[in-house]
Amino acid sequence: MRLKTFLIGLLVAAASQAPAVEFVATNVYAVAQDAVVADEQWVVAGLAETAGVFENDLNILTGNPLNLSGVFEGNLMGVASLEAIMDGEAKRNLRLVATTVKINGVVGGNVMALADTILLGTNSVIGGDAILIANSVVQEGVIQGDASITATRAATLAGRIEGDARVSSQEILFDRDARVLGGLRYKAPKEIFPDEGIVGGELRRVFPPSIFAPNRLKMIGVWFIAAFLAGVPFISLFPMTTAMAAQLVRRSPWKCLAVGFVAAMALPMFGLMCVTSLVGLPLGALLLASWGVLFYLSRIILGLVIGTLILRSIGTSVGRVLLSMALGLALIYLATVIPSIGVPVQMTVLWLGMGSLILALLEKRRLILQVPANLKKLEELRDERFNPEENIK
Repeated sequence: MRLKTFLIGLLVAAASQAPAVEFVATNVYAVAQDAVVADEQWVVAGLAETAGVFENDLNILTGNPLNLSGVFEGNLMGVASLEAIMDGEAKRNLRLVATTVKINGVVGGNVMALADTILLGTNSVIGGDAILIANSVVQEGVIQGDASITATRAATLAGRIEGDARVSSQEILFDRDARVLGGLRYKAPKEIFPDEGIVGGELRRVFPPSIFAPNRLKMIGVWFIAAFLAGVPFISLFPMTTAMAAQLVRRSPWKCLAVGFVAAMALPMFGLMCVTSLVGLPLGALLLASWGVLFYLSRIILGLVIGTLILRSIGTSVGRVLLSMALGLALIYLATVIPSIGVPVQMTVLWLGMGSLILALLEKRRLILQVPANLKKLEELRDERFNPEENIK
């Protein structure tokens, strides 16, 4: 009895100390400037305006521009399909994912941003480290910690970085007011020569590792083993779907390619659109999950097709099927060793495999719907052939 009372008291105490969490799904999420939100927020909205004070964490997903102009005392994470603008004050960490990310406010902790374009305005101050990944990055503010910048097109340094900086880009540009107080390590096609005084520490060019580096080859091997292990139960549990998808790739490759291309683009797009409303949230989650499953299974189907073509005959044994899949997967992952070849190969594998799986599922559904009609015809034939009077004689 004492133990039971102690456990109940412990659970009550733990519940009383746990922070409250509020889940919100709405078309418009608006917090006025004089409003105070005490609970941790998980928000899915079509449009978001946050100008108030948030005393706990805020995690928000929106399908339209995301405006963050309030005071955020907890961690802040935002995902927007278009633009994410942070003009407020985040006292802890900030994470943003959007097409365009603009930071003009103050962040007390670390910043992680992923976008097509990232702009750190002249008024931006980041108290911790910054990880910025985009096609184009423009840094005009102050980063008091270290900075890691990855820009596929161009990285422009026009502000102040008080720690060390790591920059990887096709083009690295320096404004005359740019300052890197620590060292600068960079990856670029050409050597850079910043003006004197811009880099206070060591300036060092880092060359990309060899495509045959042991660690890289080891990681590719791990991915191959993981794909093979995932393919074994899939082929064992869904042999009909696997066989139909493989046959469709060989019989109608262009049709599979077209369907896979459309599905690879449309499923995540419609999924993100659906999750912005409460009614569409389950459908959106299902579409995104389906896209992820099809994305991974596509290479298993193509691996089986490639291996079968090489071995000429797939046979009937499970071992023969797994051998064909392993051989095909090995060739697919070997192609990723050379980036110039690996990218188009992976895209082709994705579109062919995803298209064949979708077409196979539709064909399987059609066959299943035909079963009742075929059974009815068999019953009618049986009734026509059955004559009670002949049986009595």
